[in-house]
Amino acid sequence: MKPAIILIFALLLFLLVAGFLYNYPKGSETKFIKINEAEFLVEVADEPHEYTRGLSGRNSLGENEGMLFVFEKPDFYSFWMKDMKFAIDIVWIDENLKVIGVEPELSPQSFPKTFSPPGPVRYVLEISGGRAREKGIQVGNLIYFK
Repeated sequence: MKPAIILIFALLLFLLVAGFLYNYPKGSETKFIKINEAEFLVEVADEPHEYTRGLSGRNSLGENEGMLFVFEKPDFYSFWMKDMKFAIDIVWIDENLKVIGVEPELSPQSFPKTFSPPGPVRYVLEISGGRAREKGIQVGNLIYFK
């Protein structure tokens, strides 16, 4: 009788762990993108838990790093600086991979203010504050996936 109880317990434990691992948020995918001759290694945020977390809580980004939010359909997605520890630029990108707006050097102190694109976007790129100006990123530039 005891071996059967141990087997059932082991099976239940296995199913519990397997369920947890299946539902555990996976690490972000990374991609290289290019805008106006500037290349960035970006983490791709394409799941609701990634949208919510974003870059919050991080201390910094590398010079050529960023986060690219990818949405299923174009819309007016708003962003804020909750729990941010450094300034960022937000680059608004439409469904045709064209930059339609840039919010430069947004300060963590701007929270709870929200920032919205000038038109519907399907992609939003967050990079270190001042990087868009440094790299010449402006409205009309196209983004390329490498």
